Amino acid sequence: MECFTFTAEDSYFGIEARHVYRVVDEAAITPVPFLPVCHLGLLFYRGELFDVIDAGGLLGQKQGLKAREDGGHYRAILLKWSQKRLALVPDNILGVTWITDDNGEKGVYLHKEHNIHLIAPDHIWEMLSGLSYGYRKV
Repeated sequence: MECFTFTAEDSYFGIEARHVYRVVDEAAITPVPFLPVCHLGLLFYRGELFDVIDAGGLLGQKQGLKAREDGGHYRAILLKWSQKRLALVPDNILGVTWITDDNGEKGVYLHKEHNIHLIAPDHIWEMLSGLSYGYRKV
């Protein structure tokens, strides 16, 4: 299977390439209030609206991306599936990797000495729906 691979918080992740719509090099993200730290905001791209998620903040549980010197532009992986749209901002994009179903335990594949954790877009969506939204006192 073709897998689009990226890193987040020193871990390697992959998403089936069929779900990747495009990679945007300079994604201008519009912030939205009262969202979890990993939810960076919204991206309007070619007539479609994408929720923008910090991959490390969601998958690696870091505290969120540091402020960017270039005015908030990030490199984003745009995903489309089942009438849903999502943009992931990883630490690094590695590209497309071919993995076979017999080279790892369920959901984890070995490629060039790295464990790639295969994640489904629906799993990311479920993780997001479990986060708390809105105002909360600190």
